[in-house]
Amino acid sequence: VFVMRGNMNGRRVLPELPLSREKIRVPLSAIVLGFVAALFGRLVVSLFRHPVAVGLVVGLAMFDARYGPHRLALLVVVFAGLAVVWRFAHRQSFGWVGRRVRGRVRLALIYRPRWRNAMIESELAIRRPKTWGERITYNEILPRIRAIRSDRVVDRLRIELLYGQTPEQWEEQAEALRHVFRARRCQVRQETSRYIWLDLYFRDSLTHVVTRDDLDPPQVDLGGLPIGRQEDGQPWRLNILGTHLLVAGATGAGKGSVIWSVIRALGPAVRAGTVELWVADPKGGMEMAFGAPMFTRFAADLPAIADLLDDAVTLMRERAKRLRGITRLHQPTTEDPLVVVILDEIASLTSYVHDRDLKRRLAASLPLLLSQGRAPGVVVVGAIQDPRKETLPFRDLFPTRIALRMTEPEQIDLVLGDGARNRGARADEIPTRLPGVGYVQHDGQPEPTRVRACWLDDDEIRTAARTFQPRADVRPDPVGGWVPDIRGQAA
Repeated sequence: VFVMRGNMNGRRVLPELPLSREKIRVPLSAIVLGFVAALFGRLVVSLFRHPVAVGLVVGLAMFDARYGPHRLALLVVVFAGLAVVWRFAHRQSFGWVGRRVRGRVRLALIYRPRWRNAMIESELAIRRPKTWGERITYNEILPRIRAIRSDRVVDRLRIELLYGQTPEQWEEQAEALRHVFRARRCQVRQETSRYIWLDLYFRDSLTHVVTRDDLDPPQVDLGGLPIGRQEDGQPWRLNILGTHLLVAGATGAGKGSVIWSVIRALGPAVRAGTVELWVADPKGGMEMAFGAPMFTRFAADLPAIADLLDDAVTLMRERAKRLRGITRLHQPTTEDPLVVVILDEIASLTSYVHDRDLKRRLAASLPLLLSQGRAPGVVVVGAIQDPRKETLPFRDLFPTRIALRMTEPEQIDLVLGDGARNRGARADEIPTRLPGVGYVQHDGQPEPTRVRACWLDDDEIRTAARTFQPRADVRPDPVGGWVPDIRGQAA
């Protein structure tokens, strides 16, 4: 139907738009039937998705119908009592089952209702348009949750990636997913091809100070020294055998807590004679002198530190020549102990030295120890505030790195590697009231782990130094002479 309309330019024929659409009348019986069919379909899907929960509800309903509510309440009380006894009798199996049951409940109540909108809005779902007459609809393909584990601290979701997706896409949307599910922190971990783990942390288990009493009894296990706690509540065990450790953080971030925790955990091995501590404190001994009775070598000024590092290089070369063709990794013994060289504030040895001869000696010995010392059993533990290349040009030679509180976001990637902050290591957001909290990155492990080191006060350090001091009064020097024991002078 056309009508004639006038305007300033003359008369023009325009089509008349329809004012209403044709109405379709649907019988009430068809609506009710469709509603019942949809409800039945949801019940069938729930039966396949949650067979245990559906079976439990049906069983309780049948029990109530046959024996009455009083016996049902008695049955619930009996099962609750058995669960309490189980928890105290075998915590490991109870925790294994509890994490799965809690995960299924949170999956049904929290994640499934929000999953579709979260995937679409964060562009992690695939939407393919299709035409239905004049209407355009979308066929939605969502990533599927294949498993879930939940406890009081974290929910871990095992997710199957869609075709064409990569873990990096999920890492970019981690902050958005954190807000969707109202979590405190969100981290993406790669598992294998096609699968990732989405860790959503809801509580911060590292707000309280970690003490030695909170950890397991110290064991002489150089492959897993207990020095603190992880964010999931498990003990933080650090490998010190066949690796080097770098601790970076701003002033007051807790670098001393990490170093003293390592020294304290090595105490039984020091006393047994399988580990020797060679400690250098460029700050005049203000930080490390408390533990001097435990140290085989201790240096507090630059010339003595240069001599200590030169002797460590000589020992490394002699031991490598002796172990050539016998083993590829040194095994500590009382006759041939592991040597742990601890350097507090490495920048004082690399960038702030004005004496050319000392600077040349230090610049020659440190890279040699870091590049060749792991296999012969001469490992380095260093601490630094400024991790830039100008300050520490050989930081990539440290396989294990810890980033405590940082002042700039860019420093996180300098310490832990490119993209570490996007993978969850937000060390620049650690508050000043949490010293010792940081992120540890092991060589070959793409995801950083949030941890907190133990806190040891001065009295506990002095007690540990007296308890775990080496048994010998003098120790043979690796160069061939004798080094006088400094424990009496330090005391």
